[in-house]
Amino acid sequence: MPAPRFDQLHREPGPFFVALGGAGMFGANFYLYGSAGQWIAIDCGFALDSTPSGVNRVSVPSLAALERYDIKLSALLITHGHEDHIGAIPHLWRSLGCPLYASPFAARLIRNKLDPALEWPSLKEIRPLEPIGLGHFQAEWIPVTHSIPESHAIVLEVAGKRLYHSGDWKLDPSPLVGGLTAQSRLQALGRSGIDVIIGDSTNASVSGASCSEATVQNGLLDTIRTCRKRVVVTCFASNLARLHSLAEIAMDTARYAGLLGRSLLTMHSAGRAHDYLRGPAFIGPWELGYLPREQQLWICTGSQGEPAAALGRLASGSHPHLELEPGDAVLFSSRLIPGNEQALAAIKAGLQRQGVDVIDDEMAPIHASGHPPQEDLRQLYGWLRARHLLPVHGEPYHQQAHMAFGRSLGLGGLVPANGDLIDLRAQPCKVADLPFALTPIDRS
Repeated sequence: MPAPRFDQLHREPGPFFVALGGAGMFGANFYLYGSAGQWIAIDCGFALDSTPSGVNRVSVPSLAALERYDIKLSALLITHGHEDHIGAIPHLWRSLGCPLYASPFAARLIRNKLDPALEWPSLKEIRPLEPIGLGHFQAEWIPVTHSIPESHAIVLEVAGKRLYHSGDWKLDPSPLVGGLTAQSRLQALGRSGIDVIIGDSTNASVSGASCSEATVQNGLLDTIRTCRKRVVVTCFASNLARLHSLAEIAMDTARYAGLLGRSLLTMHSAGRAHDYLRGPAFIGPWELGYLPREQQLWICTGSQGEPAAALGRLASGSHPHLELEPGDAVLFSSRLIPGNEQALAAIKAGLQRQGVDVIDDEMAPIHASGHPPQEDLRQLYGWLRARHLLPVHGEPYHQQAHMAFGRSLGLGGLVPANGDLIDLRAQPCKVADLPFALTPIDRS
């Protein structure tokens, strides 16, 4: 495939699409849309994987394609506050040099990452369902349920086309924290017509519908009730619904709850500041550690096997605030991200050597994915009535499963890889290749 022509990148109305992260992989989500020489990006995240030695490595999208072809971004739009969608911002945003648009909650998480001694481009907070003009583009943030508050799809109107960038989403009638999916707006968009969906492929191979956070709360309650000694629950720090549930479960089971891990403390603080967490308070680790084991409920980071996170240090017996004992239970209220299998297996083995009971979501209903399985896809795509699909946010297997399911619903389209320049004027087609790479970063 040839390199892109100057006219494609700088003159033709297109619109054009290229993923420079997030297509054919999990993480490093960085999606570009262009028309008549103007380019905007959606999301700017990092990728996390494990080396053969089990060390977690962080990488961010390379900007080589933008530099080689003189592509200047006029805006960076954020769908939600997960690290694979915002984690690269502190490393790349000053080089991009463009305004950033995000919801208030995501904006808070982004500001927490930025070095206050440096000068940054402008960060503008959006209001959902209120379109804003960005040169050739009009953008509208559509509320959707996911595993973090203020998650959005973004609808772009450009060059006579309406594009639906799904972000991460699921259908959940009882999310516990945050609002519901804006179903009436999605149905209205479908009546007007969507040309292309650029969609989340994570669970496209999974049959059935999403499990609600309310169901997970009940599963966690039932499981924790059976535990006789100390309970440790590991989950994604950003899942405020899970923190809400565990605080209530602690009260229902005559336990006290505490947090272990810097990211949990940061997210908990943000959740309370934005009034997403109003329930019972967590107590400090020193206070919790002096209570009888049967009254302790700890929530910790490290669900993906990160050795330096709280759970990794508990598994190795090196945590300064807590030492596990035989008969304690560790619940994995999380989903394994592909690439972390070896690191997580090592953590579980370390726990089991200490006589700790390990319980995961294959043994009890203690986790719900934040991504759409097939019945969710069927429902949303029925509302949107789109013509074409570009499956992203997944490895090739997930993208291909998504495309096959989309075709069963009557959608055309193709499976993009990172660096593929896709012309969206009619039937999506690949017209050129742009360079793609990931750049490792030092998080120390």
